[in-house]
Amino acid sequence: MMKINKNKAVIIALMIAVTFGSIAFTTPKPGHPPFKNIKVYPKDIKFDSLDHLMDYYKVALNVKCRYCHAGSESNPKKLDMASDANPIKDVTRKMILMTNEMNEKYLHTINHPATDSTAVQMVTCNTCHRGKAKPEVPEVK
Repeated sequence: MMKINKNKAVIIALMIAVTFGSIAFTTPKPGHPPFKNIKVYPKDIKFDSLDHLMDYYKVALNVKCRYCHAGSESNPKKLDMASDANPIKDVTRKMILMTNEMNEKYLHTINHPATDSTAVQMVTCNTCHRGKAKPEVPEVK
Protein backbone atom coordinates (compact mmCIF):
# COMPACT_ATOMS: atom_id res chain seq x y z
CA MET A 1 0.00 0.00 0.00
CA MET A 2 1.28 3.46 -0.90
CA LYS A 3 1.94 5.85 2.00
CA ILE A 4 0.82 9.44 1.44
CA ASN A 5 2.45 12.35 3.23
CA LYS A 6 -0.26 14.12 5.28
CA ASN A 7 0.72 17.57 3.92
CA LYS A 8 0.59 16.31 0.35
CA ALA A 9 -2.84 14.77 0.95
CA VAL A 10 -4.17 18.07 2.34
CA ILE A 11 -2.72 20.01 -0.60
CA ILE A 12 -4.19 17.60 -3.14
CA ALA A 13 -7.60 17.69 -1.43
CA LEU A 14 -7.51 21.48 -1.39
CA MET A 15 -6.61 21.68 -5.08
CA ILE A 16 -9.40 19.22 -5.96
CA ALA A 17 -11.83 21.32 -3.95
CA VAL A 18 -10.71 24.50 -5.70
CA THR A 19 -10.79 22.93 -9.13
CA PHE A 20 -14.28 21.55 -8.72
CA GLY A 21 -15.66 24.55 -6.87
CA SER A 22 -16.43 23.09 -3.46
CA ILE A 23 -14.34 25.52 -1.41
CA ALA A 24 -16.62 27.73 0.65
CA PHE A 25 -17.19 31.13 -0.86
CA THR A 26 -18.78 33.69 1.38
CA THR A 27 -18.08 37.11 2.75
CA PRO A 28 -14.61 37.59 4.20
CA LYS A 29 -13.88 36.95 7.87
CA PRO A 30 -15.76 39.32 10.23
CA GLY A 31 -13.52 42.29 10.97
CA HIS A 32 -11.45 41.59 7.86
CA PRO A 33 -11.78 44.29 5.20
CA PRO A 34 -13.11 43.14 1.81
CA PHE A 35 -10.45 41.80 -0.49
CA LYS A 36 -9.15 44.13 -3.17
CA ASN A 37 -7.95 43.17 -6.63
CA ILE A 38 -9.11 39.54 -6.61
CA LYS A 39 -8.93 38.46 -10.25
CA VAL A 40 -8.73 34.66 -10.37
CA TYR A 41 -11.01 33.64 -7.51
CA PRO A 42 -14.50 34.91 -6.71
CA LYS A 43 -14.47 38.32 -5.10
CA ASP A 44 -16.43 36.94 -2.15
CA ILE A 45 -13.98 34.10 -1.40
CA LYS A 46 -13.87 33.17 2.26
CA PHE A 47 -10.78 34.46 4.10
CA ASP A 48 -9.75 30.99 5.30
CA SER A 49 -10.08 29.54 1.80
CA LEU A 50 -7.87 32.22 0.25
CA ASP A 51 -5.38 31.91 3.10
CA HIS A 52 -5.15 28.12 2.57
CA LEU A 53 -4.61 28.62 -1.16
CA MET A 54 -1.80 31.10 -0.53
CA ASP A 55 -0.21 28.63 1.90
CA TYR A 56 -0.44 25.93 -0.78
CA TYR A 57 1.36 28.14 -3.32
CA LYS A 58 4.11 28.91 -0.81
CA VAL A 59 4.70 25.18 -0.22
CA ALA A 60 4.44 24.13 -3.88
CA LEU A 61 7.00 26.75 -4.95
CA ASN A 62 8.98 26.87 -1.68
CA VAL A 63 8.64 30.67 -1.50
CA LYS A 64 7.49 33.35 0.92
CA CYS A 65 4.58 35.77 0.37
CA ARG A 66 6.96 38.45 -0.91
CA TYR A 67 7.72 36.30 -3.95
CA CYS A 68 4.39 37.37 -5.49
CA HIS A 69 3.27 40.29 -3.32
CA ALA A 70 4.88 43.73 -3.45
CA GLY A 71 5.95 45.73 -0.44
CA SER A 72 3.71 48.54 0.75
CA GLU A 73 4.74 51.96 -0.53
CA SER A 74 4.15 53.51 2.90
CA ASN A 75 5.95 50.73 4.81
CA PRO A 76 8.16 48.45 2.65
CA LYS A 77 8.46 45.99 5.57
CA LYS A 78 4.74 45.23 5.12
CA LEU A 79 3.12 43.70 2.05
CA ASP A 80 0.47 45.33 -0.11
CA MET A 81 -1.53 42.23 -1.01
CA ALA A 82 -3.71 44.11 -3.52
CA SER A 83 -0.82 45.67 -5.42
CA ASP A 84 0.08 44.41 -8.89
CA ALA A 85 3.55 46.01 -8.75
CA ASN A 86 5.26 42.62 -8.65
CA PRO A 87 5.01 41.06 -12.15
CA ILE A 88 5.29 37.55 -10.68
CA LYS A 89 1.77 37.99 -9.30
CA ASP A 90 0.37 38.21 -12.82
CA VAL A 91 2.39 35.16 -13.90
CA THR A 92 0.94 33.29 -10.93
CA ARG A 93 -2.60 34.24 -11.93
CA LYS A 94 -1.97 32.95 -15.45
CA MET A 95 -0.54 29.71 -14.09
CA ILE A 96 -3.61 29.22 -11.84
CA LEU A 97 -5.92 29.73 -14.82
CA MET A 98 -3.84 27.38 -16.99
CA THR A 99 -3.85 24.67 -14.32
CA ASN A 100 -7.60 24.99 -13.79
CA GLU A 101 -8.23 24.84 -17.52
CA MET A 102 -6.13 21.70 -17.93
CA ASN A 103 -7.98 20.00 -15.10
CA GLU A 104 -11.46 21.10 -16.16
CA LYS A 105 -11.13 20.56 -19.91
CA TYR A 106 -8.83 17.61 -20.18
CA LEU A 107 -7.68 15.72 -17.14
CA HIS A 108 -10.71 15.15 -14.93
CA THR A 109 -12.16 12.76 -17.53
CA ILE A 110 -9.02 10.69 -18.08
CA ASN A 111 -8.74 7.43 -16.21
CA HIS A 112 -5.44 5.60 -16.13
CA PRO A 113 -5.87 1.83 -16.66
CA ALA A 114 -3.78 1.08 -13.55
CA THR A 115 -6.00 3.18 -11.27
CA ASP A 116 -9.56 2.99 -10.09
CA SER A 117 -11.85 4.15 -12.88
CA THR A 118 -13.26 6.84 -10.57
CA ALA A 119 -9.84 8.27 -9.72
CA VAL A 120 -9.46 11.98 -10.41
CA GLN A 121 -6.45 12.88 -12.54
CA MET A 122 -5.24 16.40 -12.01
CA VAL A 123 -2.39 18.83 -12.39
CA THR A 124 -1.35 21.00 -9.46
CA CYS A 125 1.37 23.61 -9.06
CA ASN A 126 3.51 20.88 -7.57
CA THR A 127 3.24 18.79 -10.76
CA CYS A 128 5.86 21.03 -12.37
CA HIS A 129 7.32 23.13 -9.58
CA ARG A 130 8.07 20.35 -7.08
CA GLY A 131 9.06 22.79 -4.37
CA LYS A 132 11.00 25.15 -6.63
CA ALA A 133 10.07 28.68 -7.67
CA LYS A 134 11.25 27.97 -11.21
CA PRO A 135 10.44 24.48 -12.50
CA GLU A 136 13.35 22.49 -13.81
CA VAL A 137 13.06 21.70 -17.50
CA PRO A 138 14.07 18.12 -18.25
CA GLU A 139 16.73 17.62 -20.87
CA VAL A 140 15.48 16.31 -24.17
CA LYS A 141 17.68 13.54 -25.50
